Amino acid sequence: MSAYTATAFIILVLGGFILLNLILNGLFFFAGKYHSKRFSQGHTIISLVLPAIALIWTLINHVGFADLAINMGLIVVAVGLSLLPLQLSLHQKEQHSYTSLLLTIGAAGFLALSYLIQPIAIFAIAAAHVAFISNANIKNRVASALVLICGYLVVANWGVQTWQAFTQ
Repeated sequence: MSAYTATAFIILVLGGFILLNLILNGLFFFAGKYHSKRFSQGHTIISLVLPAIALIWTLINHVGFADLAINMGLIVVAVGLSLLPLQLSLHQKEQHSYTSLLLTIGAAGFLALSYLIQPIAIFAIAAAHVAFISNANIKNRVASALVLICGYLVVANWGVQTWQAFTQ
């Protein structure tokens, strides 16, 4: 492995994750899900996993001060943006009747993007799970279940392709 693998990981993977997580933050905020402190804390904890991995990798794999400084700066930004659900929960109103519909539409949008970049299906699955457990009518439940099934199929396909790439 190259000495700059951690930097590439941070820029590509962590940067993409934070961008998509910001979209998910907006989706959950406008759907009224951050009214629950437990939900916002859970989302924050999950969001902090990837910056923690990047921090460990950076500390193990840095090659100089400049490399360490840029990686640490990007990780600090990622941590700050990962803590956003806690701040949003302070200003959140109650859920509304369109919560499940909004989350299902957002999950379908993530699923559509995942046909171009397959790991985005993870965000579709997260939004569809939240939509499915929200107080929804039968149409929204069926739609979110379909997004869940398609999302898991995309993730499984991505996993198989990744496995084949590393075993050949």
